Amino acid sequence: MFSPEHLVSLKAVVEEGTVLAAADRLGLTASAVSQQLTRLQKEVGQPVLVRRGRNVVPTDAAEVLVRLAAQVEQLDEAARAELEHLTSDVSGPLVLSSFPTGIVGLLAPTVPTLRELYPLLRLTVRELTPEGSLRALRRGEVDLAVVHDWTDYHKALPEGLVSTVLGNDVVDLIARHDHDLRIGRHGIVDLRDCGGRDWVDDSPGVFSDWLLTALRERHLDYRIAATADTHPSKIALVEAGFGIGLMPRLGRPELPDAVVALPVKDPPTRRVMLVHRDSSERRPAVASVAAEVRRVWGANTATA
Repeated sequence: MFSPEHLVSLKAVVEEGTVLAAADRLGLTASAVSQQLTRLQKEVGQPVLVRRGRNVVPTDAAEVLVRLAAQVEQLDEAARAELEHLTSDVSGPLVLSSFPTGIVGLLAPTVPTLRELYPLLRLTVRELTPEGSLRALRRGEVDLAVVHDWTDYHKALPEGLVSTVLGNDVVDLIARHDHDLRIGRHGIVDLRDCGGRDWVDDSPGVFSDWLLTALRERHLDYRIAATADTHPSKIALVEAGFGIGLMPRLGRPELPDAVVALPVKDPPTRRVMLVHRDSSERRPAVASVAAEVRRVWGANTATA
């Protein structure tokens, strides 16, 4: 019988591309991982990895074993779910991940209640990009993740992951309080009235692409005066007069008196989701934490 530990090590090496990276992910030494692979190869009776430059490439035998390792991980999680159901306790370790503003606006407000309701639950929170969270979920490093995509660019979830949509995070325009922007009905700004402006933009990506495409489609003159990816730095630049910018509401800090947020006509929106492995569906800890995250989202949406 193949050792589950050896199979997991092989899977990590195949996914990471090097023994060193796999060892770092597993919290082992490279020597320990290499020894496990050597023992596994002897059990298999044929090569499982071949070296190509600095990386290692899986053989056909490795591909078979990696599929088996994924099944072993699913069985392990299913067993943990069954054991948790026997006690009905929400307990044990659970790792949450989210993008930065999701931590600020959603996870951080959730944690105090979770600690009060479930004192036996050992929570760990990790800040990851949506793509990083999905990779960590597949590897078993994260149990429940808050991720987002844009309503115009939906992500295709990797096999084995399931999602629940929490809702849409609306994007506003931020400007200095003494701006001269044209304000329409209900205080809404139309991008068509924003020609000839300096902008504080994000680094290249889907969000920046939306803004630049919107400006070009409207045949507007513009200048990107600054790029900033964090809310505090973008707010500071807008306050300093570098230009106007777009900013989602989730996790947005309180704006200084010199800066205002204005609703935009037909704004871009982020679709915010909870994602977990389908094999963890029945874990009481996953279900209970997900329910509390949904409650906090609903409460924040109601008061936004």
